Amino acid sequence: MVTPEFLHYLAIGLAIGIGAIGAGFGQGLAAFSTIEALCRQREGNKQIFRSMIIGLAFLESGVILALVITLILLFSNSGQLNLGIAIAQVGIAIMMGVIATAISIASSFAVKSSVTSIARQPVFANKILTLMLVLQSLMEAPVVFAFIIALFIMNNFTIDMSVYMGFKLFAATLVLTFGAIGPCIGQALFARSSCNAVGLNRSAYAKIFSFSIINGAVIETPLIFSLLVSLLIIYLPVSNVNPVFSVIMFIIAAFTTGMGAVGPGCGTGFVGSKTVYEIALAPENYSLLFRTNILAQAFIESASIYALIVALTLLVNFTK
Repeated sequence: MVTPEFLHYLAIGLAIGIGAIGAGFGQGLAAFSTIEALCRQREGNKQIFRSMIIGLAFLESGVILALVITLILLFSNSGQLNLGIAIAQVGIAIMMGVIATAISIASSFAVKSSVTSIARQPVFANKILTLMLVLQSLMEAPVVFAFIIALFIMNNFTIDMSVYMGFKLFAATLVLTFGAIGPCIGQALFARSSCNAVGLNRSAYAKIFSFSIINGAVIETPLIFSLLVSLLIIYLPVSNVNPVFSVIMFIIAAFTTGMGAVGPGCGTGFVGSKTVYEIALAPENYSLLFRTNILAQAFIESASIYALIVALTLLVNFTK
């Protein structure tokens, strides 16, 4: 029989256990490329080594936030535990662990490309490092949002919380778990291409840098939609008339929004990565490439908007 205590301690293990997978794997990938870069260009070994250390520190941020949530769960008052709370805690743990793993692996792509570019352009190391840090900062959005959602959910825990309420809060974590996957993949693809582009043509750095900030924000758009739906699920009530149907609608809305963010997140990353590469090769075509990129991404983002509209319709009309 599944007890609240079993689910509670399972959540404690899942949060840090899943999160550690990505941190270890991502840091290994980053260090692997650093070794290659050091062997290729000895003159820039100090700059390459510094970039690796700073990059690895950023890679740790996701698993550190997962650790914080793990410690909160570990030292929370288990005497006020019930099945509804335990179900929500499992959702929090899976959300933190999966997203921490996703951003750690995605962030490793920025470090890999940065150290390779520094090996090509050692005198340009500081600007390449700045671009890497900006891209890694944008990648942190999913795990920061997940951490905030986790705190909001835990703030709603009460001793008399029902199982239906527990599944509703589980749905709030589900939408962000799925919704972060696409943007993380897109950010990884774009960061790799952006940092490589600077190594190909350092004279195009100003254009690449400004484009990277704008494009990185666009890639995160489906994640914002998932965050919005997650917050709505947290604060919308479970129907007293038909709670089972209400919970099912919450889960369907979460799944719709989260899965609807996967394709657009990846697609905008694909388009952005190709555009920034072409900017490095032909910076004089920046205006044309920028307009084409934005137009293509607007069409791609429409898919996540459709999913958001359906999810909002479900939440507004079928959870009363």
